[in-house]
Amino acid sequence: MEIFWLFVLWLHVIAAVVWIGGNLILAMVIVPYFKQKLPPVQRIQLLTQIGKRFQPVVWGCVLVLLFTGIANIFDAVDFNFYLNAEYQGTDIVDVGTPGDPPNAVDSTVFNASQFINTFMRTLFIKLILFIVLIVLTFLHSAFFGPRLSTAIEGLDPEIAELPPEVKRLRTQMAVVSSLMGVVSLLILLAAVALRQGI
Repeated sequence: MEIFWLFVLWLHVIAAVVWIGGNLILAMVIVPYFKQKLPPVQRIQLLTQIGKRFQPVVWGCVLVLLFTGIANIFDAVDFNFYLNAEYQGTDIVDVGTPGDPPNAVDSTVFNASQFINTFMRTLFIKLILFIVLIVLTFLHSAFFGPRLSTAIEGLDPEIAELPPEVKRLRTQMAVVSSLMGVVSLLILLAAVALRQGI
């Protein structure tokens, strides 16, 4: 079973790396490069094509993260163990490596209910951020992207200045993209906190 849970966690990490890493590379590397080398209409056309190619990968990663995330919750904490410890009025003690004398290790005593409350609080924050990222991704790919593509149809690919309405759409899409990047980094922070029991 340990191999199975290791595989589930590995899938979860790979899906997060592909989705979040892809978004960050696009925002930090590809977009700035296109901004320097291409006129605005051509840049929007190429980024739209890249987005369409990346979109199935994104939603595939979302499904993997959803199912593996649920599985990892039950693997991360043995809720029955902690609940039984609380019900019996006992504390959970980490006494270090078996065989060490008691006075050679630092014993950490913590209350079961406090541990579960901390875990569930961090998990709730991570889930909220995950939902926010899904909503932003949907808006980016299903709303702002198509509207911007439609707005540049018929424009000269070599023009240096976009019409005001196209500029407005591009700015809105840039704001959504920036929010996606910030939320992605916050999800990674929440994931680390979850694993550290913070």
